[in-house]
Amino acid sequence: MNIPMHSRAAAATPAVAAPRSRSTAAPPAESAKAPAKAGEAKEKAPTARSTSAGWSDLPSSRLKSVKCADPFASKANQFKTKFGSVYNGGGIPCRLNHGAVNIKLQWGRDPAELPYDPLLVTCAEGLCETEHPYAFASRACFEELLAAQGGPEKALPLVPRIIPSIRAALVSPNKKVFEGGVDAAAQLSQAVGEALNPFINVLVVQMNKRSNDKHLAHKILAAMQSFEEYGGPLAFKVIKSKVPTYCSIHI
Repeated sequence: MNIPMHSRAAAATPAVAAPRSRSTAAPPAESAKAPAKAGEAKEKAPTARSTSAGWSDLPSSRLKSVKCADPFASKANQFKTKFGSVYNGGGIPCRLNHGAVNIKLQWGRDPAELPYDPLLVTCAEGLCETEHPYAFASRACFEELLAAQGGPEKALPLVPRIIPSIRAALVSPNKKVFEGGVDAAAQLSQAVGEALNPFINVLVVQMNKRSNDKHLAHKILAAMQSFEEYGGPLAFKVIKSKVPTYCSIHI
């Protein structure tokens, strides 16, 4: 059968249009997937941030809990003890050397060449400091002065003036200050030996009040044993009279 040419063209037009309609419908489907991928990327972003947040926990982060002195405070409120004002004014020839992990003292002069009166007494007063850098500097200075060459001989005549400061640290409600006082008492005992015996009863009584604290008991016992080791039998009698449960290191 003969079909006119214009009819053939009309019949061919729907066949061509159909593929075009399918091809034009495809892009909306792809565009619908694009927002979904963008949404997935946004959901994954917090995960990446939370992973990188761990890098903020640097070794120095442990110092964030240490209370630092306010350099802009008035002089009346800036220093708790005489040590703070002397140290801040350059009266103690040392400075803090902040390493990657530890902090230590760096002396401008050899401690053995320094006059211990009143330097050692001032450092003992600083045992009650609670703010950085005075708390660390006072305890480190006290320890290193006693350990320096000739330090024990220079400390002997200063014992009666040092004991009140150590006792003040032992009665402090601050645990760190108390621990510093216990350490200082043990260090002084190792340096002066039997010269500390007349004052042991004052120190032992305050230490024994916190002997039930499991975090402090070992340190307190070590200090009492140091009293006995360097103070001899007389020191043991004094300790035993104040702490009946104490056992001698020679048993």
